Amino acid sequence: MNRDAHPARPAPGRRPRGPVRRFLEARGHVGGHLAPHVETRLVTEDGTRLAATYLPGPGGAHGPAVVLAHGFAANRRKPAYAYLADGLAQRMSVLSLDLRGHGRSGGVSTLGDREALDVAAGCAWLRAYGHPWVAAVGLSMGATSVLHAGARGTPADALVVVSATARFRMPAETAPMQRLASVWHTPWKRHGLRALLRVRIVPPAAWESPGHPEELAAAVAAPLLVVHGVDDAYFPVEDAEAIAARAAGPATLWIEPAGFGHAEDGITPVFVDALAGALLEVRATGRFPDQREAAS
Repeated sequence: MNRDAHPARPAPGRRPRGPVRRFLEARGHVGGHLAPHVETRLVTEDGTRLAATYLPGPGGAHGPAVVLAHGFAANRRKPAYAYLADGLAQRMSVLSLDLRGHGRSGGVSTLGDREALDVAAGCAWLRAYGHPWVAAVGLSMGATSVLHAGARGTPADALVVVSATARFRMPAETAPMQRLASVWHTPWKRHGLRALLRVRIVPPAAWESPGHPEELAAAVAAPLLVVHGVDDAYFPVEDAEAIAARAAGPATLWIEPAGFGHAEDGITPVFVDALAGALLEVRATGRFPDQREAAS
């Protein structure tokens, strides 16, 4: 385990990144954790082998813990996600995953469907390690994964979804999703994605058409925090409102102002601190604080 002191690191935020930098981040050559951590491996219910990083919090195995699920074409070492994990680990333990088909994990991505098994395996790993309270935090595709896991009975004590879609739209409505759909539906582009970024994605014909995330929310009884930026270029803010409205359990909605963007764009020191505080609050009270309380 790397037990060096946690050095200061600037937040990734929305700083300019050229194509070479983006390529190196997606390949996992740039980034990684600065907080104390240990690398580990998990095996899911369907036999998929996952790479993960465990960052022990101040409470050790007796304190709260979170499973962290990244977005599409990312990985746990990508600077934004490593920064989020490092920041949360100052107040709780974190298990950060490479979701299937990404990073150093096996399998193929199903865009958040069977990734529910990845989240479930992460929760089970933390429980077996001794953590009595476990939450799941997902961003973008990771948010879909967390909702699938919650709807399928994964025993997480709380869920956080950031920049989630409420419905799978075909054809895609926004320009970024249209570009992603083009990659998904074009065999040579899928092969290119695998060769360049090590992202392996199930072809459309093999996709199992899972339930829409807002429908999944109706089966989620655990406390749910839904976070969305008003300037999200991928999904409209109405998606977050729909997920929060359909939740079976107590749901809290944070609408972030312009500048938050989509998923990893919004990972700033202020947001990380607010999220960590909200997780500790829901652990203590059973409900996430509203946005005004989190900001105070």
